Amino acid sequence: FPLNSSESIDSDGDGIGNNADADDDNDGYDDNVDEFPFDSSEYLDTDGDGIGNNADPDDDGDQVPDQLEQENGTNQLLADSDYDGVSDYYDAFPLNPYESVDSDGDGIGNNVDSDDDNDGVQDSEDAFPFDPSESLDSDGDGVGDNSDAFPNDASETVDTDEDGVGDNSDAFPEDPSETTDTDADGVGDNSDAFPNNSEYSRDTDSDGMPDAWEIRYGLDPNDPSDATSDIDNDGVTALDEFLAGTPPSGSLDIDGNETYDALTDGLLILRTMFGLDGVSLVSGTVGSNAIYSSSEEIISRIELLGELADIDGDGNIDALTDGLLILRYLFGLEGETLVIGVVSSTATRNTAEIEAHLSMLMPQL
Repeated sequence: FPLNSSESIDSDGDGIGNNADADDDNDGYDDNVDEFPFDSSEYLDTDGDGIGNNADPDDDGDQVPDQLEQENGTNQLLADSDYDGVSDYYDAFPLNPYESVDSDGDGIGNNVDSDDDNDGVQDSEDAFPFDPSESLDSDGDGVGDNSDAFPNDASETVDTDEDGVGDNSDAFPEDPSETTDTDADGVGDNSDAFPNNSEYSRDTDSDGMPDAWEIRYGLDPNDPSDATSDIDNDGVTALDEFLAGTPPSGSLDIDGNETYDALTDGLLILRTMFGLDGVSLVSGTVGSNAIYSSSEEIISRIELLGELADIDGDGNIDALTDGLLILRYLFGLEGETLVIGVVSSTATRNTAEIEAHLSMLMPQL
């Protein structure tokens, strides 16, 4: 009604707006008596269940379908001959006010019957008096002993994979070969080569080093002999590096004298990051007992570090950030004094993570 400010809707399309129309759904019943004023197929809801009588299979809500009431007569179905509060339709004993149910169908009402499920166990001793398949519940968990896989354990009732461990305690309830996942990595302890380390689970060559770790550091996950290798020649085998949590392919002992020193190893790393080589790299910075002293050897040792030299984790190896962090750490600086003014603005490691990373590069020699 674009020209009538008092109307906007005409639900039944009769040309009369809803505000003025006394019968909005045009079903012959005025809105003030129509319980469904906008549904032309309904107007009455006898039992108040929100379903109109036309669609409701039980208009009076007495749990007896309308069709049955019509076929047998409402009075007959709703009659209560013994006045016990249960209609004859549902009463197993319609003429006995003291009985209405006969669970086992033996002709004896439950109130008098001492064995309601007729399983041979008296109701007074039957944990399930209405279930002929059960009578005992030893652990009191609500599941009968006959159905309970663990009748004496109230915390368990089912063992899906029949491995002897209940589903509630079994990390793999459908896998009989696994029950525990100590490191919660999704791989059962029986199949996990590193059951206490959530980062690793496979060790194809059974050399004690995880496949993923070997691949990361250029070792061969199919060659068990590389467990005794020493790629960075620091005197620590690859296996011992893994066990110590240090990388096998590089350490901060650049000159190989089994000492971590700021004025030798630290300066060698810093100079290399600044692009120095040859005499300008090694002059005055190689220990007297160094194993590696030539510029070429030093550069090769530093290159072994690879991405591990990215101390702050910003994706770049830079003298004024990573180089200074290494030098400061070798001088013994920690906490805020270690990182202040030398961490990249795009760093992905915080102070504690930077210290942990540097510590990793210093395996016990």
